[in-house]
Amino acid sequence: LQHNRDSENPGLITDMRAYVMEMLGEYFKLIDWFYDLGGQNLVIPPLAYQRFMSYDRQYMAVMTKMTLLLTEGFALDYYRQHDVDPYFAGIDTLLKLPADHPAHQLAVALGDFQRAWEYQPGRRKLLWEIAPIPLYTFWNLKEMLDPAEVAEVDAALAATDDLEQVYQTLYRVYARAVLGTDMPVPHFYLGTNRNGDLKLRSMAPISLLNGSATRFYYTPYPTLFITYETLQAIVEDVAFGTTMSTSKADYDERFTSDMANAEYERNMALSADPRTTIGFVRSLNGAFDTED
Repeated sequence: LQHNRDSENPGLITDMRAYVMEMLGEYFKLIDWFYDLGGQNLVIPPLAYQRFMSYDRQYMAVMTKMTLLLTEGFALDYYRQHDVDPYFAGIDTLLKLPADHPAHQLAVALGDFQRAWEYQPGRRKLLWEIAPIPLYTFWNLKEMLDPAEVAEVDAALAATDDLEQVYQTLYRVYARAVLGTDMPVPHFYLGTNRNGDLKLRSMAPISLLNGSATRFYYTPYPTLFITYETLQAIVEDVAFGTTMSTSKADYDERFTSDMANAEYERNMALSADPRTTIGFVRSLNGAFDTED
């Protein structure tokens, strides 16, 4: 849209490398903004596993080659200059493919990169989420855990009846397996609903949530069109925004009659219009699809 919209065939990518380099530049601009606003840990999902199943081998060979740009050149310079530890979460799924498959070879290369990287505590973390199937990782977890660690977790669970503590104990174990490193429960998720439906792209962190206070934000345009000001507004809302909540079974002494009536009228007006429901898929030009 930014560089090819005046072409005779704007949907055709004539130079895949130029396209990928432009996208990576936009990714790293967003990463820079996030760290500038005080962020510490960031997960970006550039590739879902479906990408490796729905395209021909020639396309996959190009795609895997382009993904390796995350381990070299300006990406490598960025990690070093900004004290960032890079991780590649989800690559265990690709190792299940045949050894001569481009995706398997990509996973091997990314794994080799991680083993060679000198990780340091206290650094910012940047996770590139590559083709994760969290359920697959969960299934294999029993073979990954040391028996002493299993015993330690069992003891921690037996020692508490605090359900939040139960969740946090299990979260640490599963987050380390799925994400490849220790990571706190995410504060927010940023996605796009540019076609109307609310997409969930970052499968690994979301698979670990348990109804916690993670907030979900959706832009009505491709996420990389976001401005610094919008990202700042999101971060500030996460840090300082308030929501109406109560530990009681009701909202005793939280409503006046005028507030209750206004809220009732607002909900009735929204309920009367089917189009207020978020999630309807729109056509490419953004119009709401209808029969008339």
